[in-house]
Amino acid sequence: MRKTRCCTLVASILTLLLTAPPSAWGWGNEGHEAVACVAWQRLTQSTKDKVFALLAQVPSRTNAAGTETIPGFKQWQQNMPAGLTEDQQHMYIFMRAATWPDSIKHKFLHDSDTPPANQSVAASNIGFTDPDSHGYWHFINTAFGTPASPRSAPPSVPKNCWKKEPGQQPAPPTPVKALPAAPTPNVATEITLLSTALASSEASPLKSYDMIWLEHLIGDIHQPLHSSARFVGGIDDLGGNCVAISVPANLRENFASSNPKAKPPSELHAFWDDLPGVGEQMDTQKAADYAATLAPADDRQAAISDPAAWAKESFDLAVHDAYAGPIGPALGSPKAYVITGDYYNKAAADAKIRVALAGARLANVLTQNLH
Repeated sequence: MRKTRCCTLVASILTLLLTAPPSAWGWGNEGHEAVACVAWQRLTQSTKDKVFALLAQVPSRTNAAGTETIPGFKQWQQNMPAGLTEDQQHMYIFMRAATWPDSIKHKFLHDSDTPPANQSVAASNIGFTDPDSHGYWHFINTAFGTPASPRSAPPSVPKNCWKKEPGQQPAPPTPVKALPAAPTPNVATEITLLSTALASSEASPLKSYDMIWLEHLIGDIHQPLHSSARFVGGIDDLGGNCVAISVPANLRENFASSNPKAKPPSELHAFWDDLPGVGEQMDTQKAADYAATLAPADDRQAAISDPAAWAKESFDLAVHDAYAGPIGPALGSPKAYVITGDYYNKAAADAKIRVALAGARLANVLTQNLH
């Protein structure tokens, strides 16, 4: 298998990163950083310079009480290990920036996975002063499966997916009688909006915001379970978040974490998120190592520029691969679906193809829209 140039470019960075001060970031960072690593290799020096100039404008944000901070360029630069070439330094920060849209969730911003009624507010890119984390930008819930019928009994829903209204006890979600259309804005519509904005004459601080979101969302749209919502008897599985799974002992090493208290994924969405690597910390070395194993993306597929087409590719993979056996026609509750070696191997191969393709397409978007 021919490897990407990440392997040769980051050979000297890998050992250095092992001693870099760790940062506390959410899970799934390695996949996004690997996408960025692949993209960086495909950029011209001129485009790299434009990208880095925009990265330098990413501010840190602190809550009113001064107790929580969302790191920005200054913190990323301070934590950089010594001994890197200039290109390696810039790539290091580009990879770290790929996780910024996840780092703002569950902080002191307004969180929601449901778009507000005001569509202009929901889709707006007002920049780094935005009070919303825009959780609904990360996915497109294209529905498939079965709605509730008059005689069907609601499926057993894992407790982590029970809904809790203020002042009430948690309760299972209510089944729907018809499959809904995908809400907007979503990851596909937002990539289109942000790409157009990046190519415009707007101020560079806004372009910095556009670019850092694009870096992340183009990774998200290539994850199959960010493009689907399977309904089981009228219950939305939330992109596999409500499908209970169990990883057997012989496969758990594939989900080893730097956190000794961490457990292997217990629901389907996390399983797919974790395929490129696991860890609470932003492990850039691990991401670069993973990127070095990837075969280059097919040139014809990489040239496809329509985010709706990217979402359709992911949706098809979700239907045919993510929900293949041993995943059954229920929600895996009260008895979780046990992942098999064959299922893991197919999913891991899919993930490698999608990460490489996301990196190639991210490079194309940046090259075409940064003037």
